[in-house]
Amino acid sequence: MDGRLYQFDDDTQAGEIEGDDGQRYPFDFSQWRGRGLPSAGIAVRFALRDGHAIQVFNRPETQRRAISTRDVHGKTRRKQLSHWALAAFVVSIAGLSAGRYAPIAEVLALVLAWAGLHQVHRNPQRFNGYALSGAAIAIAVGVTLWSQW
Repeated sequence: MDGRLYQFDDDTQAGEIEGDDGQRYPFDFSQWRGRGLPSAGIAVRFALRDGHAIQVFNRPETQRRAISTRDVHGKTRRKQLSHWALAAFVVSIAGLSAGRYAPIAEVLALVLAWAGLHQVHRNPQRFNGYALSGAAIAIAVGVTLWSQW
């Protein structure tokens, strides 16, 4: 059965668990099989015997996704901006003032944006740049259409 530790008294080494069914079940420290020491609010799993909780342990949790990664020296690595996405954005902006060569610059920007999207998609824990590549694509298409008028 699943529940939460309602309270635990360190002096008496006893406590209560509130089960998912709303009932409270007493237990003592000799039945604790969880990580660390019991304290109020911990999600637990337990069995029942004669109205008492036995074999009490921490409820298994799903693994959470890592927010950051570490290098071999233990330093936190931050995500890097894709250099392809940045280049695509710069070239698409430069295409605004390229005059009659704007479509060529914007095609180059589209190729660079595709490379940036590919890089971010292949290694999302290391790179970011979806938004910058998307902006470069939007600018490139807009400038190309505008220059054709």
